[in-house]
Amino acid sequence: MRGKPNRGIYTEEELKSHKKGKEYVAKKMAEQEALGDYEQLESDTIPPHLCYYGKKEWKRVIPLLKELPIAELDRELIESYCALHGSKRRLEKGVQEHGHSYKIYDNDGNIETMRRNPDYDMLLQTIKEIRMIANQLGMTMNSRLDLAVPDEGKEEDEFMKLLKGG
Repeated sequence: MRGKPNRGIYTEEELKSHKKGKEYVAKKMAEQEALGDYEQLESDTIPPHLCYYGKKEWKRVIPLLKELPIAELDRELIESYCALHGSKRRLEKGVQEHGHSYKIYDNDGNIETMRRNPDYDMLLQTIKEIRMIANQLGMTMNSRLDLAVPDEGKEEDEFMKLLKGG
């Protein structure tokens, strides 16, 4: 896909030329106007509590998120995303240094058992949290597609209900 992702915001002319009718146009225009009601994200100051990698991620994602309808209400979510990114980098270093598992030795120096590195478990959980937040912010391919392309399946289901007399 070339260029910037479609923001899911359309001009009134584009909506009027849409095949779905006046109700659809009115609904979409109301949704777009409602997005403008919220205070825009104030991103000039980087949150001081973020670690080095979190601040670096903040600087990377904020210009990209300004392309999406992100408001000041989403600041906490963005800060959490950046803090988790910093934690992920720290945990990755721990896993690289100590491996995915470690050996437990008995008193004679023989390997008694292998245990998984706790950093590895925390890394996996952190990655899950990052993916969840990224999806909520429209930072994944699927969530951007949901913003850009209306859900045709729901509308077809409604049409089928009407045909069936529902």
